Amino acid sequence: MIDPVIELTLRAILSLLFATAAWHKLSDRARFAASLEAYALLPAGLVSPISLLLPALECALAIGLVYAPSREPAAIASMALLTLYTGAIAANLWRGRRDIDCGCVASSARIPLSPWLVVRNLGLIGAAALLLAPMRIRALLWVDQLTVVTAVLVLCLLWGASQRLAQTGPALQRLGGRR
Repeated sequence: MIDPVIELTLRAILSLLFATAAWHKLSDRARFAASLEAYALLPAGLVSPISLLLPALECALAIGLVYAPSREPAAIASMALLTLYTGAIAANLWRGRRDIDCGCVASSARIPLSPWLVVRNLGLIGAAALLLAPMRIRALLWVDQLTVVTAVLVLCLLWGASQRLAQTGPALQRLGGRR
C-alpha cells in the first residue's frame, strides 16, 4: 500500500511535468514539429496533427492526475505515453542519431538524445506505476501537507538541475571534458 503523502506528491509532480511539457510544445509548435520530424518515426503527413495531439494528451493527463477519481486511468495513460516517448528515444539512439533535440523541454533549451533520457523516462514510468498501488487510508495532518509541498518543490528543483546538466553536458564534452 502506498502512503497518501507519496501518492499526492507523485500525482502533483507528474501533473506539473505533463502541464509544463504541454505548455512548451504548444508555445513553440513549429520547433516541436521539427523535433518530431527529426525522429523520423512518423509519415510526414502525420507530424503536424501529432504535434497537436501530444500536448493535448499531456494536458488531459495533467488534469486527470490531479482529479482523484481519474488517478488510475491517468496513471495508465501516463505510463503508455512515457513508454511511447522512451521507445522513440531508444529507437533513434539505436540508429546512432544522438544529435536530435529531444523535444521535451522549453523552447529555449536543446537537449540531444542520450541514454540518460531513457533512464529518466523509465523512472517516470515507475512513478506513474506507483499510482496504481492501493492507497493506505488515513487522515492527512498539517505536517503531511507541508511534506507534500516541500517534496514537490525539491523535486522541481532537482528536475530543473538535471535538465540543466543534460543541456550543458554535451557542450562540456565539446570543450574537452569527460568523454
